[in-house]
Amino acid sequence: MRIYDMDTKQYVDFCKVENPITKVEQLSHALYCYENEVFDIIYDKAQPALRAHVKSFGEEFLKQDGMQFLYFTSGTTGTPTGVYKTKENSKKQAWALIDTLPKDMKFNRIVTTVPFVHIYGVDIGGVVAREMNIDVWVKENFLPEELAIEAQVEGTLIVTTPLFIKALNRVKKDVKFKNSYFLTSTAPLSTDDAKEFAGHYKSSVMQLFASTETGMMAYKVDDETVLRAYDCVEIGESDNMLNISSPFVAKRVLNKTIQDVKFPFQTEDIVEMLSEHKFKLLGRSSNLAKVAGKRISTLQIENIVESLENVECALVKVRKDEKALRDEVLDIYVESSVEIKSKDLKTALKKVFGSMHIVFKLYNNMLITKSSVGKKIGFKEKN
Repeated sequence: MRIYDMDTKQYVDFCKVENPITKVEQLSHALYCYENEVFDIIYDKAQPALRAHVKSFGEEFLKQDGMQFLYFTSGTTGTPTGVYKTKENSKKQAWALIDTLPKDMKFNRIVTTVPFVHIYGVDIGGVVAREMNIDVWVKENFLPEELAIEAQVEGTLIVTTPLFIKALNRVKKDVKFKNSYFLTSTAPLSTDDAKEFAGHYKSSVMQLFASTETGMMAYKVDDETVLRAYDCVEIGESDNMLNISSPFVAKRVLNKTIQDVKFPFQTEDIVEMLSEHKFKLLGRSSNLAKVAGKRISTLQIENIVESLENVECALVKVRKDEKALRDEVLDIYVESSVEIKSKDLKTALKKVFGSMHIVFKLYNNMLITKSSVGKKIGFKEKN
């Protein structure tokens, strides 16, 4: 297995990189650590708030014996959680995925558009390629048209995001990907988008349902609405929310302290159980939104808005926009003595999230209504 840098048009060795920034550096470093069982901390260093949070822990506190990687959740859910994974977590997960790939297709390489700063990038884009012993092709920035060229190469497994699937639907290139296969995360790719893609490009999309803490839980293909749990994943539900027991789940998590993970692991995903290994995903807890592939707490956004001068209160709602490439838009209702400008809020968001693009619509001149115990329950326009 080798890494091919599509920008420099050359192969790159696995090697230890002190501060990996580019995708090639990130992958080379992660696979070096995986091969040599070197512990490493993997997270998106482009997010200022997340970077500061990780640095708040001492190195001796972060490193745990027997662990391969410490991933951090995106840093967009309030206080990010550190998630410890073993090499065995990643290896077993890779083979569970490989076993679900089409048996009539032979894959010669993986092309990936995702960065290697989270479990999806490293485990799916890197470890899967390592276990299959096929090359992984990496480019710093992909255009949909460029991905369409690579997907025409027979035996290509593409690791990408719903954004690229929807973008390819829009450009509707007059090409077919009959001998290639796409992997993507589950949300926010609708069944209509998946069906349109499969119909036009004659290729399938396997949508992976996973989280940093649980690893991969289930999958579905094209316009299927039912998720199938992997054979070694036990699923259940409590108060309509999914819980998981599997060999992919993190061994430990880091918040203010390090704690062993107890089974079953309780997620915040609202589901309808259909059988022992099948379920429908109905949504996530109302205070979480999916933006640019990351989970963002609406409570954290409210805190940022309320930190702006003259803002008395803010309420954030998540709205689906089926016509947009990014399905989830934040509607932000602001109670303030002056009109808040979008540019000022963008500046405040950038200080916390870095360059991540958050789509929102701002509503000024609102009155946020509260319950008798002070909980925000709604909004109305000021008279």
